[in-house]
Amino acid sequence: MKTPQKEKKPMSTTHHRCNTGSHSSRLSQAIQGILLASALTASVAAHGEETTNRKSYHITGGSLGQALSQFARDAGILFTGESTLTDGKTSKGLDGEYTIEEGFRKLLAGSGLTYTITDDNAVAIKVAEPGSDAASTLPAVKVLGKAVYDSTDPYNTDYNRTNATTATKTDTPIMDTPFSVQVLPEAILKDQQNVQFQEALRNISGAYTQNSEGNVGGAITFLRGFEVGTYYRNGFPIPANMNPARRETANLARIEVLKGPGSLLYGRVDPGGVINAVTKQPLDIPYYSLQQQFGSYDLYRTTADATGPVTKDGNLLYRMNLAYENSGSFVRFGHDEHLFLAPQLRWNISDKTQLTLYAEYMNDESVPKSGLGVPALVGSNRPAPVSRDFTKLDPWNRVKTESGLAGLDLTHSFNNDWKIDFHFSSFVNTETRLINYGGFVNAANNLIRFNSNSGDDITSYWTALNLTGHFDTWGLRHTLLAGTDYYNTATKSHTNTASNTPLNIFNPVFNLTEIIHDPKNDILTDASTAWNGVYFQDQVELPYHLHLLAGGRYDNARLSQNSSFGSKDFNHGTVKPRAGLLWRPMTELSFYGSYTENFGTVGGDATLVNPDGSQRSPEQAQQWEAGIKTELFNKRLTGSLAYYELTKQNIATPSPNAALAALGYQVSIGEAQSRGVEIDLTGQVLPGWDVIASYAYTDTAILKDNSGNIGHLLPNIPRHGGSLWNTYRFEEGPLRGFKFGAGTYIRSQRQGDVANTIQLPGYATVNLMAGYEWNVGKSKISTQFNVENLLDKTYFQNSAGRAASTFGSPLAFMGSFRIEY
Repeated sequence: MKTPQKEKKPMSTTHHRCNTGSHSSRLSQAIQGILLASALTASVAAHGEETTNRKSYHITGGSLGQALSQFARDAGILFTGESTLTDGKTSKGLDGEYTIEEGFRKLLAGSGLTYTITDDNAVAIKVAEPGSDAASTLPAVKVLGKAVYDSTDPYNTDYNRTNATTATKTDTPIMDTPFSVQVLPEAILKDQQNVQFQEALRNISGAYTQNSEGNVGGAITFLRGFEVGTYYRNGFPIPANMNPARRETANLARIEVLKGPGSLLYGRVDPGGVINAVTKQPLDIPYYSLQQQFGSYDLYRTTADATGPVTKDGNLLYRMNLAYENSGSFVRFGHDEHLFLAPQLRWNISDKTQLTLYAEYMNDESVPKSGLGVPALVGSNRPAPVSRDFTKLDPWNRVKTESGLAGLDLTHSFNNDWKIDFHFSSFVNTETRLINYGGFVNAANNLIRFNSNSGDDITSYWTALNLTGHFDTWGLRHTLLAGTDYYNTATKSHTNTASNTPLNIFNPVFNLTEIIHDPKNDILTDASTAWNGVYFQDQVELPYHLHLLAGGRYDNARLSQNSSFGSKDFNHGTVKPRAGLLWRPMTELSFYGSYTENFGTVGGDATLVNPDGSQRSPEQAQQWEAGIKTELFNKRLTGSLAYYELTKQNIATPSPNAALAALGYQVSIGEAQSRGVEIDLTGQVLPGWDVIASYAYTDTAILKDNSGNIGHLLPNIPRHGGSLWNTYRFEEGPLRGFKFGAGTYIRSQRQGDVANTIQLPGYATVNLMAGYEWNVGKSKISTQFNVENLLDKTYFQNSAGRAASTFGSPLAFMGSFRIEY
């Protein structure tokens, strides 16, 4: 097969010498080498110094022939054909910056093939000498600066990633994506020892987490002013009622965040953005890791990671991640015991087809470590002045969660330009909650509490089919994506609430006797949600370094609910577009603008109909965005500046009829807006010095409302918020192996409720880390020590209204010991 390229000079003639011998097998190998050398040649002379200059490549693993073809095409060198010598051989691919020589060496690793560079600067692929180490025959490669390691490399220490898939569902350079995309690699999670998923999101501009140590009912993150209640695992949606607060970090390769609406690719989503947890994948090179962490408040956590080939030919690979955690809390009675298992198996069926099977299991039992928040006193605009160990909960409170996830990914490449992928995931979650909670405080400082015995059984599945292709029309390069997806979830829940004795918040007396509820008083609810969508997207490389992205999606959503109060149904279909234009006048700089529309849920799903019985309207949103992106220091440091204006309509507000509002009826007339500026900087400033920094200015306002809140600010969103984290690793001298880090998180004052009757003061925290690593034989051993909130600042992380504001973590320590080999 021939991939056409614009040829600047005549192709060099490639000559090489193959090993010969008296045996027919050696003669056969020599003949095959000659055939391959004549079939696969690359003219490097036409590109001058490109053999030593680096370029960014992102080539997925799979067929060796396809990988070599894509590498030649991306490098801009002529690829004239394929040889049968590559049939059945696979490659790990490339992800990072490489010279042409480094690229060939990486792609051919373990294949039994090698390459030579001739005097006339041509490259030829040939069979390695029998019994020899192919790598030892390769020419020395001069490294110009620090290379960007393969993103699948478990030893990767880079903070920066140049490509992401969440914004486009194609492997696209962030510099060529006309939307705001941020990536948090595993290296950042390791350096900060982020054992809670939402802790890592503090590094993203405009992202604010709702919970610090809370682990009941899930944790909400705010992006660009609006709640994001759904997280994604490799594109699979996991709604908030499936407890994403415990989204485990042990098997995460990175977290990708798309700012703004993502309905085109993900259907019914929150308009603030898409948070996608990308998991580790099986590797063809054995790797093992065992880590023990320990910290304040009796934290003990063990994690393990193992991967490698199952069969000698490397066609069957596995990976297993596990985590066990037992921890207390600075909140009285708070405790958590957590188990997580995640096996994977990948079958390279052929050089064009791969099948991955995966599963996850989680078991969690806890007394909520947030204490369910601090109430505000009557007439006060601040949370009550209580100690940080305050809790509303008696010691018998508990939450039990057990969940399982299983699925498969199937990918088939028709040729070098067209591929199809199929995904299926199924999720089961069972959660029971026996807790007492409270709302407002009366004039006697007593918190009125209620006992609640509730639970959910949730079953969901998701499937998606995508076709991706690359083709040219009239000299324009296209990357086409066409796909369809279907999502279904069913929930069976019960709730039983009874009164409880009041709790004096300044002199609490707790009830040590567990309250037993009568299940005959349970309120039962069955609910189901289903939606399916069809989407189309085209990324076009235009002349003058312009990149156009345009697409649209049709969605149909169906919701139904049966409860003790009756039945409700909802059905709605819509078409939503998005488009963006990016200009990249030079490699280091991009300018972009985009427009996106969003299709969301029905706010307040408990009342799917208006008081007159008609269907309520789903939430919708529109966003305009413009920005600048840059890559500096040979792509080791990336930065972005974005301005956006995001408006959300059809927000649920109480019915204007007070009697109907008291029955829970809502109408979809609310509207809110968020606009602001976001700055993000990630990567390496100098050799050994890595940094991630962010700043967001966020201006929010309620535009339409039935409750007198027009003009109010949205809750939990600071007008100014920022973060800085940087580490320095000594690479030479007597301190080699040491790493030190420091950072801060800053938030200005926030409103605690939509009525703006309570405010949370601004705060800043300081965090530190120190680590040391060394080699023992083939093993790498590392120790690390982190300090959270060094100055022991008392602050509130977030608020759920006047009834509950959650303290942030006080001064805390965490140490770790890890061995890798």
